[in-house]
Amino acid sequence: MLPTAIGIALGIELLPSPASAMIAPPLAPDAVEADDAGDDPAAVETEPELPAEPLPPEPPPEPEAVGPMPPEVPQPSPPATAGEGGEDGQAPSGRRGRKGRKGKENDPERLEFGGLPATNYDTDLGVGFGAIATLAKFYPGYRPYRWRIEALLYATAKRAPGGGVEIPFHDDYVTADIPGLANKTLRLNIRVGFRKFTTTGYYGLGNGAPATKPWEAFDPQTEPDAYQAARRYHQYDRTYPGFDFTARIKAWDRSITEHKRRLEVFVGTAFAYSFIRPYAGSKLEEDIAAAREDTEDGRTLANLLRGTDDHALLKLNLGLLWDTRDHEYVPTRGTFTELSTRVSPGVQDELHHAGFTLNTSWYQALLDRYLVFAVRGVGDVIVGNAPFYELARYGAFTVRDGPGGSWSLRGVPRQRFHGKGKLVSNIELRSEFLPFSIRSQRFMLGAIAFFDAGRVWADLRPTEIGGVSLDTRGVAVGVGGGVRLRWGETFIVRVDPSYSPTEDNFGIYIDVGHIF
Repeated sequence: MLPTAIGIALGIELLPSPASAMIAPPLAPDAVEADDAGDDPAAVETEPELPAEPLPPEPPPEPEAVGPMPPEVPQPSPPATAGEGGEDGQAPSGRRGRKGRKGKENDPERLEFGGLPATNYDTDLGVGFGAIATLAKFYPGYRPYRWRIEALLYATAKRAPGGGVEIPFHDDYVTADIPGLANKTLRLNIRVGFRKFTTTGYYGLGNGAPATKPWEAFDPQTEPDAYQAARRYHQYDRTYPGFDFTARIKAWDRSITEHKRRLEVFVGTAFAYSFIRPYAGSKLEEDIAAAREDTEDGRTLANLLRGTDDHALLKLNLGLLWDTRDHEYVPTRGTFTELSTRVSPGVQDELHHAGFTLNTSWYQALLDRYLVFAVRGVGDVIVGNAPFYELARYGAFTVRDGPGGSWSLRGVPRQRFHGKGKLVSNIELRSEFLPFSIRSQRFMLGAIAFFDAGRVWADLRPTEIGGVSLDTRGVAVGVGGGVRLRWGETFIVRVDPSYSPTEDNFGIYIDVGHIF
């Protein structure tokens, strides 16, 4: 999400958000959600570098952010503002709000408040709008602060089928970040939130699920009701309040000025209660009915299509984070890797399952900061009776929707594929080439070319319905090129137009931060 010029005009600054407490832009029901702590809602992994001079206010968040929260929703996490030095960094600096300029700017025990409107755009979700507020307590010996509370009210607006405007995604939450505990080795993140996603995608199970267009058979002018119902064929409504708790423990740290070299352990829990509402005549309603039939195909479908009734879900998360990057938000060298597991004992409907994720990103400068090659690979496997919406997401620390959507496979619709096995790959060529200044603020204009790919497997063994494999077709891809505008050191606006030749679909995404 992007802070608007209103905040600058008012002289208000959002307090820096800890790397571990960042939220993924709500647009990303992939981001991280209350029950999976993202695209969101969010999932910034480590403390950012300290910029040399004051930077702009921090943008609000993904879906599902740190630890296990999603959607997702909409959970990378946006970058922090000037002065965020992490637990072992320097005290936050930069412009203060009006209150700070009246004498409390240098008070080591000050209490600071910030607030800004926020916006973004996502082809799948529409235009995002909302407001974010922060309250932080500073105290000597604690970096970047003693504690910080953040609150968000956020929604998106999009043209409704047949005309008018609908609100497909809604995200409200309160987060707390408490760093510097246990002799500076422990950081706690807590999130309580509410999400409602009225256009959650469901196209069927497996890599071969077709993206049909039943609405093409109806005239929106003469048959508006049938047309609107057909536009909901690949959608359902999910509402899920919840909370998550994550602790990050610094196990080993040999970081130097030029780059990090750190191993962290994270452990946490997440809880959500999901209200599932399939639309009449939708693909999900059809599959639910088929799964109840006492046939071989019905039993096969029922084994994969779980959690379609209202239910509670508790997850336990555990993992390792390895970081050698030279910068958190604009890395040119190094790697960041998550190796994690998420386990649910199955609170209701026997939804006991486990997920395992390897998510690794690598960066190499080809021409200093002017040209950087970046690549990410994700492998995710689920065993057991996971609710069906979990089959379209991956990760425990950084939770994303995928393959499909603005944070995993650009150009492919969000929640396009559902399966217990997933592979996602992203290749980017990033360039920064035009530095400029506006008044006292530093900017850098850049460009990017990218190639995204991914696929799923419905189950860990070959699966057929009606004698046809659920995992036909090949790899889904998305290609594109976009613009990057960096404000200071950590605030990056991305504009990513993308086309998927395998889906024959075009998407455009405007948000904050690189996707990895």
